[in-house]
Amino acid sequence: MPHSAHGRVILARVVVAVAALALSATPLAAQPAADFYKGKSITLLMGTGPGASYDMYGRTIAEHLGRHIPGRPNIVVEHMPGAGGVVAANHIYGPAPQDGSRLLLTHALPLIERMSPKGVQYESRKLQWLGSYDAIAQMMAIWHEAPVKSLDDLKNGEFVVGSFNRTHFSYQWAMLTKHILRANYRVTTGYPSGNHLNLAMERGEVAGWTASWESFAAGRPDWLRDKKVRFFVAYTLERLRELPEVPTLAELAPPEQRAMPEFIASGTPFARALAVGPGVPKDRVAALRKAFDDLMADQEFLALAAKRNLDINPRNAAATNALLDRVVGASPEFVARVMKAIE
Repeated sequence: MPHSAHGRVILARVVVAVAALALSATPLAAQPAADFYKGKSITLLMGTGPGASYDMYGRTIAEHLGRHIPGRPNIVVEHMPGAGGVVAANHIYGPAPQDGSRLLLTHALPLIERMSPKGVQYESRKLQWLGSYDAIAQMMAIWHEAPVKSLDDLKNGEFVVGSFNRTHFSYQWAMLTKHILRANYRVTTGYPSGNHLNLAMERGEVAGWTASWESFAAGRPDWLRDKKVRFFVAYTLERLRELPEVPTLAELAPPEQRAMPEFIASGTPFARALAVGPGVPKDRVAALRKAFDDLMADQEFLALAAKRNLDINPRNAAATNALLDRVVGASPEFVARVMKAIE
């Protein structure tokens, strides 16, 4: 066979092989969401250890979300604590399968990306947000036996406030409060979960911490009933309806500093949100977003959340992404000002 003819045969075989490969791959890429999820167990990944409000929300969502996803997959809760949720976010963004089989119960990832980028490997804008189920409502919680009985004591007393780490709300709110109120307390880091901080507070290791309302409403309702904790400052855009007498940090701040607590509070819905990795196929993302919206209207889910004292104030994917632009769009100069106040 002449050389040119032989070359044409080889080329034809290559073309056929490539075409066959493409045809064999097409059904997988175009596999309907229901077929993909049917009979599967998918993972709901959390960036904290067991206990406290994240775990309560995660398990409540996991009990009901699966039946709203096409194919009705089973949902398994997994913990990957570290760096205030950054370890779990990096995993979802990078090495995790990008097929929709792993969902992330997020922390305040856009704020962390802007304010504490060391170790951050994700881009908040490239994560595919399903929506937020609430906005984390935190406040300065002080143990009833600590020598802090009033807002003036909070400003002037010398005591220790606990926190997770420097990328976490528990540290950032405590430090920003210290800056704005010119307080004397010391902030210590290193606690892996809200449950650990609650135990530390109970043992007297720390006077208190900037906890989420659900940490007590859902995890320690007896403490609320027996007035074991006192609340002095709320870290929300508006006063918490359960604690209308507690002022927000923005209210307490001088006018020239008010934008700083408002900026951080704008990122709080991302501490109560769901996301998947950037490579998850769009049709599966659409199916998951619809499942999330359906879950937020599911009366059985809402009843269980209410029974567990978990607030549900949802935003869909579009509303969540609109808030994302507020946080990641802040000027570097303003973010530097906030960081200087925290540090």
